[in-house]
Amino acid sequence: MSTPSPINVGVIGFGMSAQVFHAPLISTTPGLNLAAFVNRRGQNHILSSKYPNASVYQSHQQLLQDPNIDLVVITTPNVLHFDLAREAIEAGKHVVVEKPFTITFEEGMLLAKLAKQHSRVLSVFQNRRWDADFLTVQKLVHSQKSTLGRIVSFESRFDRFRNFSKNGWRETGRVEEGSGVLYDLCSHLLDQTLVLFGTPEYVTAHVSNQRQLETSQVDDQFLVHLDYKDGLRCTLGAAMLARIPTPRFRLTGMNGSYVKYGLDVQENQLKEGLTPKDNAYGIEKESCWGDIDTLLVVEGTQLHVKGKIDSEQGSYGAYYANISRAIQGLEPLSVTAEQAAWVIHGIQLAIKSSQTGQRMKWGEL
Repeated sequence: MSTPSPINVGVIGFGMSAQVFHAPLISTTPGLNLAAFVNRRGQNHILSSKYPNASVYQSHQQLLQDPNIDLVVITTPNVLHFDLAREAIEAGKHVVVEKPFTITFEEGMLLAKLAKQHSRVLSVFQNRRWDADFLTVQKLVHSQKSTLGRIVSFESRFDRFRNFSKNGWRETGRVEEGSGVLYDLCSHLLDQTLVLFGTPEYVTAHVSNQRQLETSQVDDQFLVHLDYKDGLRCTLGAAMLARIPTPRFRLTGMNGSYVKYGLDVQENQLKEGLTPKDNAYGIEKESCWGDIDTLLVVEGTQLHVKGKIDSEQGSYGAYYANISRAIQGLEPLSVTAEQAAWVIHGIQLAIKSSQTGQRMKWGEL
């Protein structure tokens, strides 16, 4: 059997997400060839040194007109995602969009429909499904009968401390353009929660601008509650003024709890030059593992188990490996456009709940 031709990838934008995440992951994924960039920021010296074989275009139109490009990756400011993805699909390209997918649920569903009409793969870069700690939480949830028991509470936070603005578009733009931490970070937390527990019944949220900086008028804090029919409550949050670390995850069940501090190691590893090809990639040190305190029943005997639980190995490379195989028709797409659109629906509900003070029913805007 002949080896299939590599899938040529063109990346629109060369900011942080392209430099740290997309380019290193694409260039180390079997079956993908990092063939081109659209870059208008004068960073061609970085491109030529790191990716000497890649073409550099000055406009996305030039990239879309290249018949050799099979897959387009969009890493631009959020407000441009919808239009660029639509143009790319209509040009016959498969598409990956950086999160958040779009500004509105309607835009996301329109793109999903368009991709199906053109028989193109369309996905959103929800890489944090492959965080080491999230994979560990997912394993615990799936084995809840033998570990924590029925899950009654899930907390997921993405806090940091920065009492000043970096003056990037995420902080100086407008909420209507997808700026602010709700679009930036809740897109990850919502996606993870929907993967774990499915569709909630209600959403209640408080979204605010705590720092009140002259250069940043968008939200820098949110607290979102998702309530489920079985009584489960999921609490998602992020803040920019959390000087003392808060738990990244807290999972509570009828028999015990799991608590995890610290962020996944892969972003820092990629910044340091490690890739999924390195043996140490995605592996957390034991000092970073989460704590578990639970009651287990083993052969009819109840045991109290307390201590560290080793983290699964993180694997952002699995995202692009799936993209490659999905384009080849070898396996289903892991992150679908419809899933990503429902994440945006949740963000819109959170905004409306915060503005009105009301609890919002899922599926209604």
